[in-house]
Amino acid sequence: MENPLHGETTEYNDNRVSLYVGQNGKCSITGEQLQISNMETHHKVSRKDGGKDEYKNLTLIILDIHKLIHAVTEEVVQKYMNKVRKFIDAKNLIKLNKLRNLVGNCELYID
Repeated sequence: MENPLHGETTEYNDNRVSLYVGQNGKCSITGEQLQISNMETHHKVSRKDGGKDEYKNLTLIILDIHKLIHAVTEEVVQKYMNKVRKFIDAKNLIKLNKLRNLVGNCELYID
């Protein structure tokens, strides 16, 4: 509540607060505790594709996961996979890949 994003809708900012509570202050992918300096709100369906700022279209995630969702080059994917690998198990990989699919990116695999 004390850190609204300026230039965003009231609905967006209100839903960020609600998501934080609903997600128990944790990243929806890794389960790691969210910090103001390391959390972002991801639109499951992007605004450019008609996605809205409604609660069901948003999720709070750590910054490196957000970068990984949108990463397209092998170099960038590897950079962020290396950063978050310790948090990614089979269950979390499924959640990550669902969000990657929604933005039109290929699924990732771990060896």
